[in-house]
Amino acid sequence: MSPTQVSLRELPHLGTRHLGQIGGLLRPGTHASPLLEFGERFVITPPGFPAMLVTHDMDDVRELFANHEDFSVGQVLSRFSSHDMMFGKQSLIFLDGEEHRRERRLFGPPFQSKALRSYEDLMVEVVERELPKWPVGEPFEFLTAGYDLAIGVLLGVVFGAVAEERRDRLRQAVIGWFGEIESRGFLAVTLITPLIGGYTLPYPPLRRRQDEVDAVILEEIAARRVAPDGGSDRRDVLSRYVGTELDQHDDVALARNMRGILLGAYETTAITLGWIAAMLAAHPEAMAELDTAIDAGDDGRLDEYLDAVVAETMRLRPVSPFTGRRALRDTVINGVAIPKGAIVIVPILLIHESPQHYKDPLTFRPERFLTDRPNGHTWLTFGAGAHRCLGASFALAEARILFRTVLRQRRIAAIDGPIEAPRRFHTGLSPADNARITLLPR
Repeated sequence: MSPTQVSLRELPHLGTRHLGQIGGLLRPGTHASPLLEFGERFVITPPGFPAMLVTHDMDDVRELFANHEDFSVGQVLSRFSSHDMMFGKQSLIFLDGEEHRRERRLFGPPFQSKALRSYEDLMVEVVERELPKWPVGEPFEFLTAGYDLAIGVLLGVVFGAVAEERRDRLRQAVIGWFGEIESRGFLAVTLITPLIGGYTLPYPPLRRRQDEVDAVILEEIAARRVAPDGGSDRRDVLSRYVGTELDQHDDVALARNMRGILLGAYETTAITLGWIAAMLAAHPEAMAELDTAIDAGDDGRLDEYLDAVVAETMRLRPVSPFTGRRALRDTVINGVAIPKGAIVIVPILLIHESPQHYKDPLTFRPERFLTDRPNGHTWLTFGAGAHRCLGASFALAEARILFRTVLRQRRIAAIDGPIEAPRRFHTGLSPADNARITLLPR
């Protein structure tokens, strides 16, 4: 080891009594965590787990995200979650190095700017279909509405106009699959996984639901291969692959990847929409800014402020409040020697709430993003580097378009008191009361 390097043994270590305080770095109010007294880096070694370096030193973070060869995201997901069962280990998020770069090149085009513009009419259509179902003048859970919006948009964007004999079957199969993922049975499996070395116990109900989804997708792929010219004017994601230069997978792999896109965006979209609604309800001054733009018919101002609202909401309530990488080999980041198998944890929310990076960091102030767009080094909602979320641009545009369409027809009533807290037992940040708001007529 170079004399200028430090080992994990030389860094502050958390004792067993401190382990229960880790959650304080993953929930709003990170500035109050007693763990900050350990500095910007510390090591935790829970029994039965690999050594973990927790760091919010920004030089560490930048080097970690820039190192595309020595670290794996997929191995962190496999060790701490059941993502490998849900997505399959051949999916993009589990691949590293050249395999990851190749798949990213293949699956990137449908989420680039030109493609995104073609999805806008569909997003508007989904809101206009769902909005009449929502109560006016009485409280309801906007998170539930967010799930309905998310599945409507995703099915349309990923598959487009599916043949009638498969359309309802696909929707019901996907809903059933999502329901199984959110079931108590699978939650128990997910909670056990980290405790038994990252092994996910077999869960046949989820496998059956996945097979049902894949069966319908495979039928749709086969139908499009028989008549490839029939989709020449289609803009959905699947049609951008079948029969094109991007079509480099067998049908089973293509179906799995289409299913993975659905799952990757479904919950994160719904939760983000819920938080945006909750933030606007708790901050009537922000809602007033949007009202002014709508009343004036100023679409440019409306979109600009909505983009800022979305960015600020994602800063304060990132669905995933942390990210991590596992060392594939002995390596070094910013002078710290990381042994093979060790995990580096980046507490995203702690960085987002730091006064070093944001003035008045705990205050919801969309105006901070009107002149300065989110900085990719300190705004880490979608991660960074080679493994930055492929759908980041899609998610930002989607949130703006959906809320623009909603707010042109409804207002969000102000609430008394603070914004609702995150759900206590949830790996991410999800509204505890399901983003309970009241819509008013415009």
